[in-house]
Amino acid sequence: EAAKARAGALDFADLIHRTVELLTCRATSAWVLYKLDGGLRHVLVDEAQDTAPEQWDIIRALTDDFFTGPDDPRTLFAVGDEKQSIYAFQGARPERLMQEGRAYQDRVEASGQRFAFAPLATSWRSTAQVLAFVDQLFGADPARSRALSPDTGDRPHHRPARRDPGCVELWPIYQEPATVERDSWLDPVDAEGKGSARQRLARDIAREIVRQVRDGVAVQDPRDRKLRPCGYGDFLILVRKRDALFEEIIRALKREGAPVAGADRLNLGEHIAFRDLLALMRFALYPHDDLSLAEILRGPFCDVDEDSLYALAGADQARPSLWRALRDRARERAEWGAALTLLLAARAAANGGPFAFVTTLLERVDAGGRTGRARLLARLGAEAAEVIEETLSQCLRLEREGVTDLEGALGRLETTEIEVKRELEGPRGEVRIMTVHGAKGLEAPVVILPDTTGRSGGAAPLMVPAVADDGETEVGWLVCLESKTGECEALKRARARREQRVEAESLRLLYVALTRARDRLILAGRRPATRGPPDKSWWTALCQTLETLETTPGDGPEGALRFGPAPIRLAPEAAQPAAAAANLPTWAVTPLAPERAARVLAPSRLAPLRGQAAPSPLVAAGGGWGAGALGRFGRGALIHRLLERLPDLPPAAWRSGAAALLTRAPGVSPEAAAEITAAALGVLEDPRFAGVFGPGSRAEAALAGRVPGLPAAIDGRIDRLVITPDRVLIVDFKTRRPAPDRVEDVEPAYVLQLALYRAVLTGLYPGRTVEAALVWTDGPSLMPVPAPLMDAAIADLG
Repeated sequence: EAAKARAGALDFADLIHRTVELLTCRATSAWVLYKLDGGLRHVLVDEAQDTAPEQWDIIRALTDDFFTGPDDPRTLFAVGDEKQSIYAFQGARPERLMQEGRAYQDRVEASGQRFAFAPLATSWRSTAQVLAFVDQLFGADPARSRALSPDTGDRPHHRPARRDPGCVELWPIYQEPATVERDSWLDPVDAEGKGSARQRLARDIAREIVRQVRDGVAVQDPRDRKLRPCGYGDFLILVRKRDALFEEIIRALKREGAPVAGADRLNLGEHIAFRDLLALMRFALYPHDDLSLAEILRGPFCDVDEDSLYALAGADQARPSLWRALRDRARERAEWGAALTLLLAARAAANGGPFAFVTTLLERVDAGGRTGRARLLARLGAEAAEVIEETLSQCLRLEREGVTDLEGALGRLETTEIEVKRELEGPRGEVRIMTVHGAKGLEAPVVILPDTTGRSGGAAPLMVPAVADDGETEVGWLVCLESKTGECEALKRARARREQRVEAESLRLLYVALTRARDRLILAGRRPATRGPPDKSWWTALCQTLETLETTPGDGPEGALRFGPAPIRLAPEAAQPAAAAANLPTWAVTPLAPERAARVLAPSRLAPLRGQAAPSPLVAAGGGWGAGALGRFGRGALIHRLLERLPDLPPAAWRSGAAALLTRAPGVSPEAAAEITAAALGVLEDPRFAGVFGPGSRAEAALAGRVPGLPAAIDGRIDRLVITPDRVLIVDFKTRRPAPDRVEDVEPAYVLQLALYRAVLTGLYPGRTVEAALVWTDGPSLMPVPAPLMDAAIADLG
């Protein structure tokens, strides 16, 4: 709290608390509510089961005047499902939804208005077998029913709208062996052997997914309600937390060749793509850092294998540094030569800023025609794209904060703690794996739950809420001992109540996980060698439920049981590798050949200026316009800024607007401000230039595109662009003194700049005449640039 106060920062909880205070506690609350009430007619509360008590306080304050009588009808609509309340850590309570509903019912009916509960028991998502399994699991045990509906304890009953069949399959539990032998003495000491339960479970899940796609096992397409062969995008794997099993499943899917979307949340500092980029930065700064160089050689940028690296580095303590060895022996192997070329490029880019450094190495094309970005994505998968983009964003952020050197940026990036949330909604043609919390609101034809054997209640925290005699109102917090020995009765009751709540929310989390499935559920788990799953685990509830249903042998590992009919298999040749590609055109799903990265050219920097501009008259007059005041280009930059911003103001406000802008500009004396203002207004007030600033015109128009015949893309900014139905006019402002009298005497760089803009815009606006002109503030004068002159400039460039 002290740190937030010093920084003037507010977190999400602070925003809620301050809003409650504003609407209910402050002396100005009545005035604030009065101002809001004038325009507030309807309130919609979405996901109402996850609305925290303080958030309900806000809703009540906003709707207090909704129920004054039938003559002023206003509406409150709340939609929620208490069975899906899984955000207790944000203060949500499932019973609160019904309590608030009854309180509003009393107020609405007392005001003579209409109130209605609208239960929605029909499911349009899941098959009848999936819903029957869910109903049996939570309806057979009163404790589980109370977890879903704490207010009434009613048994759940879903009415399926779908008539096509589905199934639920339970795999036999994966037993951890008493001792797991390491596969090789070269493996890291903490590496799991291939015989571990975690690796066997992950491997079997990956192989089952590949088998179903290969065999064309059918799923229903939600768009046309017809069966089609499943694709990799139809599988959703849900875990309770991102632990070792989570990572192992991703590795297993990649080993089996199944496209996988990767983690739904990425810790930037822990991702290997981010570490590869940091290793390049360290090497560029410290080339004799052998460990960083070895990381780069083994990484995607160089692809040097273990044997080749050992041949280069050796085990001789007297050997030279790895960098020196690579330079001396680069010609012996092609891969060493390619690595040396890359590393020299990294050294050459070290003098630029962090963003330019990373961009240079990502877009650099090697001898095989692949960019650094393509190498990273090929080795690490599609999820590396988000890591690359976030790394570039962090580099830009550091540069905006003044960290423009590579060493400073490296120091900041090495200590970064940034989590990237990846959106995995919609068809991607990849297997998705995420936590159950992250899957809230999502669905998939086939859902796999591999993490079912943990204790449902989890570990009770040391801090537990103390409640009043009504059993609901929290009145404070109690600190529990690490051991239950010696606890007083109040602590025992508080701990038991917290454990009961955590266990109930765990069961609701299981409900959310099961109801993500449209067609099929696959359930699995593992247990240690010394003990079985705890009594209150998901696994126990799943097994007990399946024992009460009629089952047959499943398609999974030996011993698998299935509730429901076997899935339909379509012709294997009809199966698609990814469901997302089923209805896409050929060009959208055909892999592209590696393309050489195009250079990007700034038109304003393609040719040098031939002469020097004459200085401002103020310099000779001693008017305070020295070279140190604004620098060489300061006057021109300020005139451009005035010509950009003043046209948006009424003409009567031009002079005051110019004065306000120039007053804030450092190093501008009153004499200089008057001269700059006169130059800008000389253009704006001249009726000859009315069309330049009239309808269809805009300032500082960004333009990017390609010019036919040039091997580079154009990226620039037009001072003024005028677009009308029949023509396009490009205008470039020039403050150079003195202005030339003939267009033939104009600097070739100016003509080339306009010619490139004209070439790009001609392709963007076919059928319209594209013209270009220079506006000289010295005069002022408008100078059209003939098309033949611009065509000749591009021909000379080619």
